[in-house]
Amino acid sequence: MNLKTRTKSNLILILAVITVLSITALPFLFAQINSQTVHAPKAKGGISDFSGISVSSKKPIYLQGEWIEYQGQWIITDNLDKMTLGSRGYSLPVNFFSSFEDINAPLGDKSSYVLTIKNLDMQNAVIYIPHFAGSYRIFINGYLVSQSGEYTKGITKADLSTNTSVLSLESNHTYEIVIEVSCNYMPGLYMTPAIADSGYVSSHLSSAQALRSMIFGAVAFCTALFLAYSVTKKKIFHSKWLPLLFVVIMLRLAISTEGYYTFSIIFSSIDYEQLTLLICSSTFIIKLISLLFYTETLDIKLSKTLSFIFCLLFILFTAIYCMIPKTVYTPFYNIIVQLATLPLDIILLGYLTNSIARKVPYAVFYTVGYIAILSGLLIDCFYTNGLIAYNSSSYLPILFTFFVVSFSAIFIKKLTEIYNAAIKAAELDKQLSEAKMAIMVSQIQPHFLYNALNTIKYLIKRDPKKAETALVSFSYYLRGNMDSLTQKAPIPFSNEIEHVKHYADIELLRFGDRISVEYDIKCDNFSVPALSIQPIVENAIKHGITKNPDGGTVKISSFEDENFYFVKVDDNGVGFDIDNPNYDDSTNHAHVGLSNVTERLKSMSNAEIEINSREGEGTHITIKFPKENS
Repeated sequence: MNLKTRTKSNLILILAVITVLSITALPFLFAQINSQTVHAPKAKGGISDFSGISVSSKKPIYLQGEWIEYQGQWIITDNLDKMTLGSRGYSLPVNFFSSFEDINAPLGDKSSYVLTIKNLDMQNAVIYIPHFAGSYRIFINGYLVSQSGEYTKGITKADLSTNTSVLSLESNHTYEIVIEVSCNYMPGLYMTPAIADSGYVSSHLSSAQALRSMIFGAVAFCTALFLAYSVTKKKIFHSKWLPLLFVVIMLRLAISTEGYYTFSIIFSSIDYEQLTLLICSSTFIIKLISLLFYTETLDIKLSKTLSFIFCLLFILFTAIYCMIPKTVYTPFYNIIVQLATLPLDIILLGYLTNSIARKVPYAVFYTVGYIAILSGLLIDCFYTNGLIAYNSSSYLPILFTFFVVSFSAIFIKKLTEIYNAAIKAAELDKQLSEAKMAIMVSQIQPHFLYNALNTIKYLIKRDPKKAETALVSFSYYLRGNMDSLTQKAPIPFSNEIEHVKHYADIELLRFGDRISVEYDIKCDNFSVPALSIQPIVENAIKHGITKNPDGGTVKISSFEDENFYFVKVDDNGVGFDIDNPNYDDSTNHAHVGLSNVTERLKSMSNAEIEINSREGEGTHITIKFPKENS
């Protein structure tokens, strides 16, 4: 790879990384904008004061800030006195840089969180925890107003359900919110609770489910389409990994956030916390299959060391989730292990951007697809682990849509190329048939038939033996012309020379000593289009030496060098002015079919034709057949 290509590749890689970071930053930016738009105050010391703040009914209010946490206690269910319990401050959303201390609670234990709200005026309100993978109950002033999943002593089942009561919150009242959490694999509350209009919550969930269902259907359709083409001769992507990648993406869409709601008939009996292992592992599976697919499709020479490192890390990350007790869905560990794969993502992006710099076909589409996958997985990781206090669950399916669209664009372009190639091939075949018909007709024009038959008639009386030879040559000549009509592939050069000899034998009988034909065949182990040499010889005899009062000689020779097979047809006839644009004008019966022959030689054998001629000196035609096409 030269310096220019390497520099271009590095610049494109930097642009790709900036694009991923920019897309990933969007939900954080929107979370900040949303917070400023609804003027949701950040709680301090477990109190959130909405004094002088106008609340929008169209956007959820995320109850960010410092809550009061009671570890290992259900203060409402167990009817406990908060004054006798130990507590500490707990910040929401989870701060990644200090989260190790914040979540260093007994995993899978029960806990309670308390926030006091003042001066909030909101009608038709519901309070809930978006996409929280645990069971919870929410109490306001001691009354149960919302719950999800099931929990009792020793039993916990999370199902992402949201059963809420519609509330009317008045500014002249103070409300104490208590959230009791129970889960099997988490240290406690990690998603930021929200208060929103009940109609908004219902319509948003419905639209999010519809979006995910449509995208799931689109991915399923593409998966079926790619699978169908993979078992036919029209292999569009030439890789067995792509359908598998789409299947894993479908699984990821089906089991996370709104997908769990959408496919509740299938997953309703499964604890959502038990699916979290599959959700997290699917990230690594998607990246691993993407690596295998891209390296195979773009013919990327991936070092065995790098492949081994990636597979080893994949096994290691899976072991962290499966083997270390009760760390299956700990947000801290989940984010750390997924971010640890980013260097490998950058390496893969480097290979993709290098393919763009080298102008590999469709490399841009492949790169856009992987940028969409990587950005979607990062955003989903940050959101589902509580770092974003803004509903960002739709980013994953939307970005997966970009991935599907990029591959659909490749699919359509490749199908278009196949279709255009088929049209071109059909048109070429039609032109070839027409050219062969034109050549055959030109070869057996009435005057040629008349002259050949008259010659045979004359010889029958004078020399029956020669007449018999002439008749055999004439019959072989006619059969050779007829056979060429159905011959689409090139034929051995030796067969074409035989056809030339049959034609030449007839002309020798007609013109006697006025003409002679010489052969210098040093090689014949290559192929030529049918009826490609004979018309050139005919032109040499008919429009070259027979126009010369003294006659002349046609010499046909063949030889080879390291790269080419050569065929030469030389005559010492009258020649012609090659600069005259009408030298190949068939309406004047001159050089009949030469342009058709030249076109067929180029299109069928990629041959090079050189024509040299001078008036009064003769014509020399050289045809070069590349050995790589033979």
